[in-house]
Amino acid sequence: MPQNQRAATLLLALTAALLLFRLGSVPLIGPDEPRYARVAVEMHRAGSYLVPTLQGQPWLEKPPLYYWLAGLSFRILGETETAARLPSVLGAVLLVASVAFFGVRLYGEETGLHAGFVAATMPLVFAYGRAAAMDMLLAASVTCTVGLMALRLLGLAGRLAVPAAWGFMALAVLAKGPLGLLLPGLIVAGFVAASRRWRLARELLSPAGIALFLLVAGPWYLLMWQHQGPAFVDVFLLNHNLKRFTSTIHRHPGPILYYVPVMLVGVFPWSGLALAGLATLRPRLARADLFLLLWIALPFLFFSVAGSKLPGYILPCLPPVALLTGRAAHEMALGQLRGPLGTGPRAAAMVTLLLACVLAAAPLYLRSAGEPDWRLAIPFSAWCLLVGLGIRLRSTRDPSAALGLLRVGAAGMLVLLAWAAPPILARRESGRSLFARTNGHEVLVWGAWRTAWMAGYFYNDGQVREITGEPEVAAAAANGPVFVLAGPGERRRLEAMTGLSVTNAAEGPRSTTLLVVRRR
Repeated sequence: MPQNQRAATLLLALTAALLLFRLGSVPLIGPDEPRYARVAVEMHRAGSYLVPTLQGQPWLEKPPLYYWLAGLSFRILGETETAARLPSVLGAVLLVASVAFFGVRLYGEETGLHAGFVAATMPLVFAYGRAAAMDMLLAASVTCTVGLMALRLLGLAGRLAVPAAWGFMALAVLAKGPLGLLLPGLIVAGFVAASRRWRLARELLSPAGIALFLLVAGPWYLLMWQHQGPAFVDVFLLNHNLKRFTSTIHRHPGPILYYVPVMLVGVFPWSGLALAGLATLRPRLARADLFLLLWIALPFLFFSVAGSKLPGYILPCLPPVALLTGRAAHEMALGQLRGPLGTGPRAAAMVTLLLACVLAAAPLYLRSAGEPDWRLAIPFSAWCLLVGLGIRLRSTRDPSAALGLLRVGAAGMLVLLAWAAPPILARRESGRSLFARTNGHEVLVWGAWRTAWMAGYFYNDGQVREITGEPEVAAAAANGPVFVLAGPGERRRLEAMTGLSVTNAAEGPRSTTLLVVRRR
């Protein structure tokens, strides 16, 4: 096997190993992972792959690509956390492979491998590459789309790159809807306008590419429109796309600079080198630099002005950041990294050290938040600090050694994170433990934290139902003991009711309690 192929194989093997390490040891967390996994379970069990359902009712928030892939994974591995997250693992491996490939075509073999390693060890890629969600599938397919378009625009790929890009864009639309078309369109249109190469627009609007796009993405959308009618437009397009952008209706607000710290921490320990890479951009002199700048800036601005904000939204910006960081890493290894205003190895090392000091405070934060397993974060914290200090000391004396330390530091940090996080996340961000004894019996939900009770979609076979007050509890208890998942105030109200016996069955995050309620 040629050396470059061996290096690429090792890169992808490392990526997969990092993503799969203790993948199933973390319960499904937040309100989204259990819901998405449950929808995939229901589609898989029913053998129906058109209409996503949740508790047997149409679930029109997201398109089906994740559900299809997770259903296939459930068929092979069973209905487990690992199976639910495997589609994102595959998406992350595809993203890393595409970053390495585009880096090789743009800047050479070594830069491409550096860029692929950077992408593989970014904490944001690592986190969302292990999540039962659609974000990584969108990011990977958008990366392939935009990268192929870039290679064609820059004269580095043949005509078939354009139809292939449209094919990946169809997958992006099946992963998360209109964003899969909007983001590549925004970037490519921005480049065509900025470079004033208007004639290229006609080639990019390839009839073969458009036909492939419609063939891949069109059938599901057409059949959903025929099956669900206006409800599909109202829920999917208007509520969960347009209103998500224009408002905070889905309770994910954030300031205009929300993504600045997300990006800095999300690419650590490459943050300093990423800033150095950005500083070396020459968009007026190199069309590739102009394209990468627009690839970062336009989606970043788009998501920054949006009403709803979540860290995963910014994933499509990370591949061009990895490409620039890979180029800076190659220059650093050669001792040639120079940038304006002192943005060379020393400045990059200082940024890395400062962020390392911030992350080193993780155990103190967890302890102040009352986390009993806060000591598990000490190795992660110490590692970040040692890596930051080591890079600072080596950056000017031996840049190549500093780069090697960055590689080891980045991969080791993710291993320590995967080792420390499961019990902490299980206690703070999942309601799995609350359903350990319910055995698929219906659980009434009254005032409970949504992250806690929505775990029941996956861990209680979907048998959870929201209620609004005491009468519904009393009516259910008239037929025998009933499980109630309650917030602290609701628990006190139940305990004050005459005629009911309330027993504490389990305690969960944010004072959520599983109660067994009986008639006296």
